[in-house]
Amino acid sequence: MNTFNKTATLTATLAAALALSACQSTPSSPVIQRANSIYETTGIGDTKVKAQQNALDSAKTTCRSKQVIIVDDKVKYNGVLDERTGRMVGQAGAVIGSIFGTGSPDLSRKDDYEYMINFRCQ
Repeated sequence: MNTFNKTATLTATLAAALALSACQSTPSSPVIQRANSIYETTGIGDTKVKAQQNALDSAKTTCRSKQVIIVDDKVKYNGVLDERTGRMVGQAGAVIGSIFGTGSPDLSRKDDYEYMINFRCQ
């Protein structure tokens, strides 16, 4: 195999790996269809906003070109500490980390928040 073919093969392999890792970084939540054309999904994330975005992305994929209409929603926090304490510890850690140049501790997990929605497509 000549150098050109090796380079082309390596480039194609790297491109495929990057494409697959991009797919893995945007988690997809399962969508369940209920009665009366109502769907249900749950997005998870390390922040409330990311959990909401993950659930809405799944809903948009389900509805395709139609508009997502949220019937009801609920946010659940599953963190190690309660939500308020976790924020205070994170802020204090960020201040201390910036003073000493060590960075801030990351107490969050990828499943700290769950955003459950029931929706329909219109």
